Amino acid sequence: MKSTRDKEECRRASAAAVKQKMEEVSYRIIARNVGVNYRNVYDWINNYRKYDGIDGIRNKRMNAGRRPVISTDKNKEMIKDIVLNKSPKTFGYLKNTWSIRLLATYLSSLLKMNVSPMQTWRIIQDLGIVYKQPKLELEKADDYEEKKNKVDRYKKVSSALFKKDSTGL
Repeated sequence: MKSTRDKEECRRASAAAVKQKMEEVSYRIIARNVGVNYRNVYDWINNYRKYDGIDGIRNKRMNAGRRPVISTDKNKEMIKDIVLNKSPKTFGYLKNTWSIRLLATYLSSLLKMNVSPMQTWRIIQDLGIVYKQPKLELEKADDYEEKKNKVDRYKKVSSALFKKDSTGL
């Protein structure tokens, strides 16, 4: 089966609900045989009679569920272009690289709808873009060593200074 629609049609056809009803089997027994609510079987039979055949049983929708708004192909291409070719600084943000949360915030303002970081992450994954956390780098390694030595010296002296200043109270 390729999609949900095919599964539903197959289940309805393979259950032979219409055939069983023509043999005067009750809706509840047919439903139990198929594994659905009896109301579904009742609707299938009525649609079969109303539309004169199997076309009445077919699903009218292409797929169930809410239509995607944010993850459409057009929006995915726009998001890919933003992530790969544009810096957040061009849109007024103080960051140099996109984070998932920052991208979600920008998409919310751009599309005028709520876009969650999790939804943004899923779209990024679908596009095949790998998000890596940036590594922390020091601007100047010499400054780091110098400051580390100052802190180490202070740690050695601080306990003695604390003892001198204590009044014993």
